[in-house]
Amino acid sequence: MSCAVSSPDAKASDHVPLEIIWQQVPSAPAVITEGPSVGEGYLQRTTDWLISHLPEFHHQIRVMPVPKVLDEMAKGQFICSNFLFESALRREYMLFSDPVMELHPIHLFIAPEKLPDLRFAMRDGAVDLGLLAGQDKLSIGISVGYRFDEGLVPGINDFLNAHMTQSAGTTEMVVRLFDVRRIDGFIAYEVNVNYYRETAQLDRDTVAVPIVGVPRRPLPVSCSGDKQQARKIIDAVNLLLSNPENRREIHAFYTRWSEPAH
Repeated sequence: MSCAVSSPDAKASDHVPLEIIWQQVPSAPAVITEGPSVGEGYLQRTTDWLISHLPEFHHQIRVMPVPKVLDEMAKGQFICSNFLFESALRREYMLFSDPVMELHPIHLFIAPEKLPDLRFAMRDGAVDLGLLAGQDKLSIGISVGYRFDEGLVPGINDFLNAHMTQSAGTTEMVVRLFDVRRIDGFIAYEVNVNYYRETAQLDRDTVAVPIVGVPRRPLPVSCSGDKQQARKIIDAVNLLLSNPENRREIHAFYTRWSEPAH
């Protein structure tokens, strides 16, 4: 006859808290790693807030660019993020929380003197990226760190493959190219422009042009991998978000950059 022997260490291991791997992307002002506003990134502060309010879990922050994290999550790696929009494609391998905050849409920021060259691609006051892809007058920059599918940004695939599209490694590089007049415009978020103006890295005038089919969108927490583990985290996040005061506190991290005081 045999019996199982249980040790204190074995019992303790049964109750080891689940560790959440949080994706983070060093891209200002979502995450600010240097300068006078270091640590004040709106998604950086949101991640820190979630970690401090979820003490029942262990936490690890891992720097991963969006293309890499989407690849890892699609492969079933257990990762959580508050950097990714929800889409039908992503729902195939992620679970999503209620909205953590609502982000203003990306825009095309273009030099005012170049607006006449954009008329052919405009529809109802917004630029159609599919039409923009077919032109040969305007050089438009975009960071390779952005990763959108057609369900999020209509026409994005044609635009990325167009010969007048200038891809750069980071939004900072794109803004720099625009500021020194190497390109005519760029695609980014309003918070990016606000940040680079505040830090005196963008002096050239811009006009913000909406993009067809891109509204304001809620930004949730997303988790991939083991569905049962992911559901525990999403449920815990949703419980926090059910408190209006918590939502207001998180929203203030974003309005610091979307509505900067001047």
